[in-house]
Amino acid sequence: MTVQKGTARPELIAFLLAALFCTLPRPIQAGVSHSENLIGVQSRTFTLTDQYNHQHTITFPTNKPLVLMLGDRGGSEQIEPWVRELYRRYGDSIEIQGIAILRGVPGPIRAIIRSQLRSRAPKSILLDWGGNVADMYQCQSGVCNVVVIDRQGRITMIVRGDVSAERSRLVCQALDGIR
Repeated sequence: MTVQKGTARPELIAFLLAALFCTLPRPIQAGVSHSENLIGVQSRTFTLTDQYNHQHTITFPTNKPLVLMLGDRGGSEQIEPWVRELYRRYGDSIEIQGIAILRGVPGPIRAIIRSQLRSRAPKSILLDWGGNVADMYQCQSGVCNVVVIDRQGRITMIVRGDVSAERSRLVCQALDGIR
């Protein structure tokens, strides 16, 4: 079978994306004890673009406590249950921002990933192509990294993994203390 120049079969694109994600370098896994040294630290301002190619700057102070949900491909499946749990409990009294860790994704594939995210997630997802924001919060690969930040920008809690009773209790305890 021949493929016309300038076109690609969906199967080929899916195969290339799967191969890409299997071969991307993984960030060094930071243990929970390493993130404890971030508690109480002032979060730095950062700017990322979203899947719609709009720039967003996260700066402090803010009007509401901020919860960042950072995840790579492996951790992305854990983000939605966290968002549902926190919106159920806090509604609009907190701000939740998703950040996709896309370290190592080559330039030609980025448009495809943006397009997929636009079709799957209407809410803005910030794209951390270089992994700089993930490094700032010492994110682990393969899990959702939940970072709770108070209005002044101080990191008050970091948990990693899917929603569990204990992790939810820790995040809610931190949020209840800063709302």
